[in-house]
Amino acid sequence: MFERILIATDGSKHSHRAAEAAVEMAMLYGSTIIALYVVDIGKEYAPLGDLTAKSSDDMIAGIRSSLQDQGEKATRSVAKMADKAAIPAIRRIAEGYPAQDIIRIAEEEKAGLIVMGGIGASGLDRFFLGSVADKVVRSSKIPVLVVKDREKPF
Repeated sequence: MFERILIATDGSKHSHRAAEAAVEMAMLYGSTIIALYVVDIGKEYAPLGDLTAKSSDDMIAGIRSSLQDQGEKATRSVAKMADKAAIPAIRRIAEGYPAQDIIRIAEEEKAGLIVMGGIGASGLDRFFLGSVADKVVRSSKIPVLVVKDREKPF
């Protein structure tokens, strides 16, 4: 059923908990893990629009490099978790719009399940910040498991 499980990670404690749950599921189903980090180009580069071209190009290169490093670290962490459990893992880093690219890559990789962390934003926080998990849940044709923060009270 879940031969391939895609874990959308951003390196946060929430995505770490989601990765733990996904690795447990992968052990039960004999799945392969796909660790995915998406560099959010919409959010990260938007404030640079008013800078001169040369300045913004240099800053974008620096931001891109930093975010790629974060992606390497986040996907490496998931892959190590999978390795400890003797689960095969694939690491991917993409640049784009997280919700769209998580769904697109899950489909490309023929994932049977998408697992991601959720911070439990609600009300105005969800409205203003948006929720990648919410967008994925609403748009994906593939089942999505959102692992919420267990420390957050009801």
